[in-house]
Amino acid sequence: MPIGCRLSFVLSEHLQPRRRRSGSGPTRPARLTLDQLRVFVAVAEREHLTGAAHALRLAQGSVSAQVRRLERALGLLLLHRVGRNVRLTDAGRAVHRLAVATLEQAEAIEDLAAGFREEDHGEVSVAAGLVIGAHRISAWLGPFVRAHPRVDVRISIAAMQPAIEALSTGKVDVAILGTAPPASNFETISLERTELVVVVSAQHALAGTRNAMTQLAQHRYLAHEHGSATQVHANKVLGDLAELSPTIELEEGALLAALHTGLGFAVMPRAIVESDITAGRLAVLPHRGHAVAVVFTAMRRPGMQTPVVQAFWEHLGAMAAM
Repeated sequence: MPIGCRLSFVLSEHLQPRRRRSGSGPTRPARLTLDQLRVFVAVAEREHLTGAAHALRLAQGSVSAQVRRLERALGLLLLHRVGRNVRLTDAGRAVHRLAVATLEQAEAIEDLAAGFREEDHGEVSVAAGLVIGAHRISAWLGPFVRAHPRVDVRISIAAMQPAIEALSTGKVDVAILGTAPPASNFETISLERTELVVVVSAQHALAGTRNAMTQLAQHRYLAHEHGSATQVHANKVLGDLAELSPTIELEEGALLAALHTGLGFAVMPRAIVESDITAGRLAVLPHRGHAVAVVFTAMRRPGMQTPVVQAFWEHLGAMAAM
């Protein structure tokens, strides 16, 4: 038999998977590894086992063994020996092209992971309640964004229940609302405590009126958007008084402007309108009963967080402590 034929026979026999003994379970195919691909690419580019071994700082026997394992895993002959050198087979050239691309992608994944382990890279997504989104979120985010210029921040403005659902399902990393849901499993930070007040423009007919609350039915009620945490608590302040008034439901950005024009009365977190009250642009209507307190609350799911989300959470905690 010609030598070439015998070598071909021996190599093809070598590439067949080893038979397992009967009763030892199903045969599992050999799996290729990134290390095998790295060694194969080094050999293919140098066409020399010893040169690849020097470049990789490995023993030549280890390089040969890795190539053999790769050939066995693929069931293909990848290299021809030509004297002291090696040449790629047709299959070897095709595998080499894909191996180079695979190793580049693997390196990109490692670089991406390294970036996400740094707190100044990555993304943090926040669901803000309607009132929070209109009046607070920008001021709270500003210092964090300036300190982390490479971080992407995605903000969605939502009513209370959709924001909680987005947090529960992992669509957002943090939710900031006008109240914390009762009996939740979220980690929380109390960012700001305030109370709800009934306010009108300083030029409104109710401003400075005695027993103004008994006259609400004669004036328009400027209601927050449906689903707002503030609107839920507003009912505790007004009781059934608001039901007697004609109502205008406004988006948060428009509600404060409507107040200033004297369009009607509204229930607002005092912290949101404190500057307007102090400046005399808005007036607080006295009401009977206990004050209704609200707490602007940040929430997140318990468990491991990415470094950038953890950095944002610590930023919120520092703001709460101020």
